[in-house]
Amino acid sequence: MTVLVRPELPAGATPLSALERRALALAALGHGGSQIAGNLAQEKYRLPADGLGPIWSAAAKKLGTERSRPQGRQPELIFRARVHGVLDLPDPEGTDWLPPDVLGYVQALARGRTLKQYAWDDLHTEVWEVEEIARQARKLLGGATTQANLVYRALPQLLCTVQPPVEHAGAGLLPTVRSSPIAASLQTDLPSEEIGAVRVGRVWIRGMLPVLGWMGPALQAAEVVARLVSNGVRHGLPDHAKTHTLLLRAAVDEAGNLLVDVTDLNPSFPDFKTAVRGERGRGLRQVAELGAEVFWFLHHEGPGKTVRAVLSAWPVDL
Repeated sequence: MTVLVRPELPAGATPLSALERRALALAALGHGGSQIAGNLAQEKYRLPADGLGPIWSAAAKKLGTERSRPQGRQPELIFRARVHGVLDLPDPEGTDWLPPDVLGYVQALARGRTLKQYAWDDLHTEVWEVEEIARQARKLLGGATTQANLVYRALPQLLCTVQPPVEHAGAGLLPTVRSSPIAASLQTDLPSEEIGAVRVGRVWIRGMLPVLGWMGPALQAAEVVARLVSNGVRHGLPDHAKTHTLLLRAAVDEAGNLLVDVTDLNPSFPDFKTAVRGERGRGLRQVAELGAEVFWFLHHEGPGKTVRAVLSAWPVDL
């Protein structure tokens, strides 16, 4: 296995600005330049007159990867930002294994190498051969849309190859969602109309709890489902999406915890922490007040994200 040398920050490096961090997060999610600029403008960030270039250049200088040519810059910036705990996204769910040639290609992107540089200078082979590896990498990593997105989706594997090791999660960021092995799980699709989706979700979870064998309070579980579903309908179904349905999944792990997942079509959740604190609506704060731990994460199968609530079998005083 090839080792990635942990990149160091330059002496006297200043912190990334909120604009730079948000731009990097959008790039990691697979957005192209025009999408990133549009999202930043919609979120009321002030963009440089010259476009996104100055943002990437400033971030590159602060993260220690200045280069004269912009090619290969974004994937390396994503990797360096995660290593230093300033990528404002949770680690994605990892695949169990990547073939050595695929891992080597993604490692090259994380080092700032372009596909052609990796083919000609590192492997001394034809470009088309590396293009085949790139296609396999995109397939194995859930159809990654850009090289920056490919590096982001491969972070669980990349971080295992870094020396000195990288901490599991950067300071103040969400850890990768982990739980005991799943003992049983069920799922259903929900409509996009909020009242109907909440009603269907409540009825469905009440009927599935006995099937799953969860012995905790059904009322508490139904209220958690209702709030997650409402949140998903309001914030997780973009107008441009081809389909407008949510996926509700309930599972019980071997420790007896109930895992409630609501999967939507919006891969972004920039204000997750403030939402859980109740500073952007009350839904996720109420989920936490019901005794659930709340996480969110991206997944490799298709677009969007999953918001997860974990409830123990022990009741919480409401």
